[in-house]
Amino acid sequence: MSINALNRKLLWGRAGNRCAFPECSQTLTEDLGTEDSEVLATVGVVMGEEAHIRSARPGGPRHDGEYDEGKLDSYRNLLLLCPTHHTLIDKNSGAGFSVAKLEEIKASHERLVTDSLSVREESQRELSERMAALLLVWEQKMQLDQWENVTAQLNQPIPLLGDASYSQMVQAGAWILKMRWPNQFPRTEQAFRNLHHVMADLLNHLQGCMDLESEFFWRLRRNYKNIDWDPDAYETLFAEFQVERFLLYVLVIEATKAINWVIAEAAREVDKFYRFDQGLILMRDGDGVFKSWMLRLEYEAEELSGETPSPHPGKDVIVDFLEEGISRNAHHFEGHNLAALVREAKKAL
Repeated sequence: MSINALNRKLLWGRAGNRCAFPECSQTLTEDLGTEDSEVLATVGVVMGEEAHIRSARPGGPRHDGEYDEGKLDSYRNLLLLCPTHHTLIDKNSGAGFSVAKLEEIKASHERLVTDSLSVREESQRELSERMAALLLVWEQKMQLDQWENVTAQLNQPIPLLGDASYSQMVQAGAWILKMRWPNQFPRTEQAFRNLHHVMADLLNHLQGCMDLESEFFWRLRRNYKNIDWDPDAYETLFAEFQVERFLLYVLVIEATKAINWVIAEAAREVDKFYRFDQGLILMRDGDGVFKSWMLRLEYEAEELSGETPSPHPGKDVIVDFLEEGISRNAHHFEGHNLAALVREAKKAL
């Protein structure tokens, strides 16, 4: 396991970015486990250490075999310390500092930090913590850690999607629709509204163009494969398939961009270190057998201009663009760079 963004935000925010050991209060910098953190440490910046009150290692300082393993990396079991005092509390396998003593040290330090805040500052901190919790729930519902695999399936020449992923996407779309976002984070709220529009279009398209092929997979419908010899009908049905296929490509790109916009705005308004170590999500493209590559996709500056930007143009506009090209040649968009295809569609508005 590892310490996630929410637990890290709770720990550092409630400790006021200072060592919790009595009478220390050393100002600390977050160690994100990245190369830039290593560089800061080498030039003398004091990096904070997220110390475990109960060690996860058998035989480690204050290890408790009966403690819930799922809570070992949680805020509740963490204490923010400078390197000197982290070493001190773990000396001699932690014999000098019991769990109760460290919990008392943590509670006392956090009371001092809270008492130093104004009512407005404390309210803002509480709201920021709540928003960070919502972001973690959103990441899990949107399967961000599986996004590369999901897009790899949807971007195949004959797109498919696992039933479990499909069901999860439906649930995520419903969750985003019903959420009420704090107006203290207006750009993040705008990004979530845009994501809702993209997900609504994507899910609507999936429901209309895919069939359940087995109990495990959905696959893009190919009506042109299910007719007797009829060149005219074949041409018409194949063109319809191409529109559905490329529309799916475009909507997957739009969803990837929309997710990355949420990440960017959350890092701007909610937590400056939000996904700092994980970065943006990537989309996987290719045929899944011979060719496969990763794409980093973000909205361009002109797409986000204006007071209330809504960069997703909507499904109908994209369909019109695709149908116009495919009516001239069913293979019109074959071999196109998909990101460029999206830009081309928007410029045609």
